[in-house]
Amino acid sequence: MLSCTVQRITIYYTTNVILHLNYLHKMKKLTTLLSLVLLFTSTVWSQQRYIDEVFDNISETQNVRFSTQVPQPKRGGGWYESIAAGVPINAKEHETSNRDLHMDIFQPFGDNNVKRPVFIVCFGGGFVIGNRKFGDIRELAIRMAKRGYVTAAIDYRLGVNMFDEGASLRGVYRAIQDGRSAVRYFRANAERLGVDPNQIFIGGHSAGAFISLQNAYLDRDVERPASTRKSSYRWGAWLVERTYNLPDQGCLDCAGDNKHVNGKANAVVSLAGGLGFLEHVEGENDVPSIMFHSKNDIIVNYDKGQPFQNFSFLIAGFDLPEAFGSNLVQNRANSVNAPNKFYSYDKRGHDLHVDGLLNSALGRKKLHSDIVPRIAQYLYDARLRPAGFGVSGATVVRLSATNTQTYTADVAKDAQVQWQVEGGKIVKQTGNQVTISWNIPGEHTLSAVPYNTNGAKGNAVKVPVLVMDNLQELKADLQMYPNPSARVLKIKLNEEDINEVKAIVYNERGQTVYHGSLQKQGAQFNLNVLKLPLGKYYIRIQNGERMLHKTFLKY
Repeated sequence: MLSCTVQRITIYYTTNVILHLNYLHKMKKLTTLLSLVLLFTSTVWSQQRYIDEVFDNISETQNVRFSTQVPQPKRGGGWYESIAAGVPINAKEHETSNRDLHMDIFQPFGDNNVKRPVFIVCFGGGFVIGNRKFGDIRELAIRMAKRGYVTAAIDYRLGVNMFDEGASLRGVYRAIQDGRSAVRYFRANAERLGVDPNQIFIGGHSAGAFISLQNAYLDRDVERPASTRKSSYRWGAWLVERTYNLPDQGCLDCAGDNKHVNGKANAVVSLAGGLGFLEHVEGENDVPSIMFHSKNDIIVNYDKGQPFQNFSFLIAGFDLPEAFGSNLVQNRANSVNAPNKFYSYDKRGHDLHVDGLLNSALGRKKLHSDIVPRIAQYLYDARLRPAGFGVSGATVVRLSATNTQTYTADVAKDAQVQWQVEGGKIVKQTGNQVTISWNIPGEHTLSAVPYNTNGAKGNAVKVPVLVMDNLQELKADLQMYPNPSARVLKIKLNEEDINEVKAIVYNERGQTVYHGSLQKQGAQFNLNVLKLPLGKYYIRIQNGERMLHKTFLKY
């Protein structure tokens, strides 16, 4: 946060994105266009959208205004601000001026999906310095956009009074409101921007991580710190102090535009962040969070402590509240079953996501190779992957009877299903249904893979299907008793010269649960079914090339 950013030379990096004009110039011929489309399509399907970088190029829209006329505290001046080049660590909570907030939006170039998830990224800087042009923030936004997200690097209001605990919380609360305003912007403009209003995520580093975690857990008005309501504080510069009354900062979604929309994100990402109050982590209904923190972080404590506590003795009157680091947030989340994932490191320091000290000092662009993949995988598993589902339809098919069957995947109505079959042929597919003509005897597999409207791929569901052939049937009568059976199923054939048979038992899903030979015992063959679960079963009794099929119940 402050210590690492005070040393930083703020350099505005312009990402070298391949220009649209160059791309279009290459597509001169129709054959070239078709080949590029086919190549792109095969690449997207062979890789995993939202996990892998399936897009080579991104487009960027700069200076998009998402919040208008929000009150910004004025700099307070004084000794410490003078030696810190005007960094607003002594903000005047009682004097404000209005300003607009902007973001830079990144999108995968050439993407036709109209319901994409959003990832909003917030810079670090102790709530006193920084902007959306920081190299690490832009790089994180670009890397996620190449995975198929619409992403945004945002600005938020800066200024904290580090000499009054209550007043300092107002600075953090302002930034939380701005993060929610960015969420509201995408949610309110979802159709125009081609995004899914129910899949909007926010993350950040340091102060930006505080913004994201508070978005997840400080989500009710009753949880607001008292100092964010009508309050007062003592402020002074150059030894002149007096008490000032402070206005109510308003509800969580009361600053900025689109106030009618909810600004709570659907998942959050924290890089070296923390919380002010652990009790705000409430339980399994909290949104998913993924946190990264290093034990040797000297800016935001891994466990508990004042931010910058290693340097606070240098500042007379320093009065920031304690914060709970990621380790304790994770412990609290686990104790109340709140969904979370935590990656702990030993020696990465505060800039745990940036690879190399030189990169950290001169622009913070190169990220550690594990950070983005872990973020992408968690968000995919927690929010984007289609939920588990079932497939209904016949799992035992007789070729001599009706060998054409229809199967239905129990997926969301707007999801797509990719079917694969062995031992048969797909003759029709409509929505979540498929019709298959089975033509090869044996035990086969029907598999279904769902895809959400955003292109996220779910886990395959594989259904075993038993296709029975038309071999000559045993002419002998087969008697089974008791049926239903609880312990031993007795099988009797009227052909007395048959002393041994092969028996195969299938469950209703076509899975083999027993396969073996039965020896005649007296007048019948005995099959022990004691360990079978309750339900309906199919049994094949075979003697040479002849066989019989029957059903029985286990109770």
